[in-house]
Amino acid sequence: MTGSLVVVPSAPLLLPEYTGRLDAGADLRRSAVEAVAAATDADGTDAVLLVVATDREPRTTRSPLGERVGRHLADLAGVSVAGVVTVAWDASVDDCRELGREEAAGPSPTLVVVADGSARRSEKAPGHLDDRAAGFDDALVAALRDADLEAVLRLDPGLAADLLAHGRAPLQVGAATLVAREGEVTCAGVAVDDAFGVLHVVARLALA
Repeated sequence: MTGSLVVVPSAPLLLPEYTGRLDAGADLRRSAVEAVAAATDADGTDAVLLVVATDREPRTTRSPLGERVGRHLADLAGVSVAGVVTVAWDASVDDCRELGREEAAGPSPTLVVVADGSARRSEKAPGHLDDRAAGFDDALVAALRDADLEAVLRLDPGLAADLLAHGRAPLQVGAATLVAREGEVTCAGVAVDDAFGVLHVVARLALA
């Protein structure tokens, strides 16, 4: 079974309603859209399955931020959204593994995981500085760069919650999906950015 997994940020600055006179998210948005387009082209599909987390503190009846960002990026990439898998932001690793196995049993459109790393990388970050953030993010980026899905699944939920790493659960669902599909996984590229003290990652993994 073939398929791709793309990781894109859930940053609000990627959405039109948060774009100011200076589009701070332009480069990040372009990178994410290019990754989605490249993955769907490689998979021979024109649809994606979004994997997103619930909002940590829902304040409205709107869809989770990750879903809104994912839909916008898919639209810019010229592909449709075949479905949305929503996982609780604090779901256990076992729950993420089970959800991934369930998704692997169905159709296999390109997976787009909408997720950020820690939000405590600097004093100006949303959660202020936490010295553990750099190590957590380094492990996350290394796992993606090495296409090491089990390393993604070893990310600690408690530490992720402390560091406001809102993408931990959807990343683990995506990783578990590829594990269950079986096959050799390679990394086609990883780009990182930590504007405003939040780790934003764009990555593309391919399952052969």
